[in-house]
Amino acid sequence: MAEVRKKKTVSNYLLFFVLLLIVAAAAVLLLPVYRNYQNRQAELNSLNARLAEEKIERARLNREVGGLQNSPDTVEKVAREKFGLVRKGESVLKYQSPEKSR
Repeated sequence: MAEVRKKKTVSNYLLFFVLLLIVAAAAVLLLPVYRNYQNRQAELNSLNARLAEEKIERARLNREVGGLQNSPDTVEKVAREKFGLVRKGESVLKYQSPEKSR
């Protein structure tokens, strides 16, 4: 009876060791896959944030284009600010902002 118990105990330890070895091997094999998954998720989050920013920029540019196509006031504003154009009889006054004293 003692011998049977000893064999069961040894086989239980052997089974536990084999299961532990299988779990360790699975962890070693799955760890790089999980890290790759995490990196891809971080990259996906970054790209989604960039996509949202680009959508906002696209909407702003579409509004600007719509204003330029439909509003003479907007066209005049752009001509004055970006290109320095003036109407006949107008003068442009340019000034430099004073430098901050230290």
